[in-house]
Amino acid sequence: MNVNVAIAYSGRDEIVWALRALLAEHALNGTPLEQLSSTLCAEDIAGKLFTTGQPDPDLIIRTSGEHRLSGFMSWQSAYSECYFPPVLWPDFTHEDFREALETYHHRQRNFGE
Repeated sequence: MNVNVAIAYSGRDEIVWALRALLAEHALNGTPLEQLSSTLCAEDIAGKLFTTGQPDPDLIIRTSGEHRLSGFMSWQSAYSECYFPPVLWPDFTHEDFREALETYHHRQRNFGE
């Protein structure tokens, strides 16, 4: 199980950072921009994200009752299930976590199909 806790994190900043790293790598290798633009694929960008090597999250728990992700793992969360408990993070209990997992267990996932 992988657990990611993000502090002072922005999904947009992560994607910009990944693109800059990808462009810098190709510049060092002398890849012409035209070639990069014609061959660039999602896996190239995903390979430069902070979570490279980790699977995309199956479940994202957003505490506080807000029903939005606020840019959290923008790239990786495309097919994630989300759970929005009304409690704030400091008050999130083992029982809240168990409830999140139970809710997730009963969902029918279709991965965008």
